[in-house]
Amino acid sequence: MPARPHNEDIYNDAVPMGFTRALLVQARAHDRDIDGMLERARFPFDPLSGEVQTVFVSREQYSRLCRELFRELGDESGGVMPDVRTPVGTTRMIALSMLGSGNLASAMRRAIEFNACCRVRHGAEVSNRLLLDDARKEATLTYRCGDDGPEAQASVLCSLAMWLRFCGWLIGQSIDITEAACAGPEPGFIAGIRHFFPCPVHFDQPVNAVTFSARHLEAELIRDEPQLREFLTLAPYHIVIEPQPSTSSVTYRIRAILGDDFREEMPSFEALTGLLNMSARTLRRRLEREGTSYQRIKDNARRDVAISLLSHQGMTVSQVAEQVGFSDPSAFHRSFKKWTGQSPGSYR
Repeated sequence: MPARPHNEDIYNDAVPMGFTRALLVQARAHDRDIDGMLERARFPFDPLSGEVQTVFVSREQYSRLCRELFRELGDESGGVMPDVRTPVGTTRMIALSMLGSGNLASAMRRAIEFNACCRVRHGAEVSNRLLLDDARKEATLTYRCGDDGPEAQASVLCSLAMWLRFCGWLIGQSIDITEAACAGPEPGFIAGIRHFFPCPVHFDQPVNAVTFSARHLEAELIRDEPQLREFLTLAPYHIVIEPQPSTSSVTYRIRAILGDDFREEMPSFEALTGLLNMSARTLRRRLEREGTSYQRIKDNARRDVAISLLSHQGMTVSQVAEQVGFSDPSAFHRSFKKWTGQSPGSYR
């Protein structure tokens, strides 16, 4: 069975215009020269202009504009954290401190320790921890600073998601967030939350938190300093637009086989072993090592395509349901609510 069509170029090489506009809105909030920033970032147009027709910019354009904003503000957080800055260069130093770790758990704890040294305000009560449940099946990364107001919490939560995406790049695996908690109210920019969290998100919680499979913590880091240097040339593109799994991972190979059109039945697990030329036992073991399963990969593929179609294309919910393999729209509603915590209609 040939691999189904997969819009990898769109997912990997373009950034939705909304993210670019968000950078400029942040710059304007800090009274920065928008025209000067666009000129230095070599933008051929003003994304805030109502005359702009394109819906994507290149990853290079987005990354240049990000770096220009960071330089203007002297803050790699882009000004989203009130009363505290992340000096330019901090992210690189934290990442370098993680590279020598034996596994992801050790790397994340190093990052937490480094972050405490760089960013904690004097006298502020801070909670930044990596926790395991009693069965050691789920891990939770938390962050809450007592000085941050309610309006900042959604941005802090998104920062946690971006750190997990970087961690996924370090180990060559996609780390799926299964649940998230926000220490503030539901924000007005709910589309941004949905981009980072296609899972249930609970608001007005005691702490910001993201939960994921603890299996990832045992994974060895596969990146070195030259790869990190190359990664950072496009930062933060790779952690805003979620990186694809390593091309050598089983997850990546399965995702390529599934494609983006699920109107035909997906391969069974037995058929998949033949397509991958490996035994069922080996496939299960490798998927477990990557912290996932065939069912999760299928669900995530359907979820991601459904969100893309609902968000950007003029299709009815019933048409989207059919495209992702549901003959019964009500079954699609139930599954979508389980995957994201939201109804399909809320993404229109």
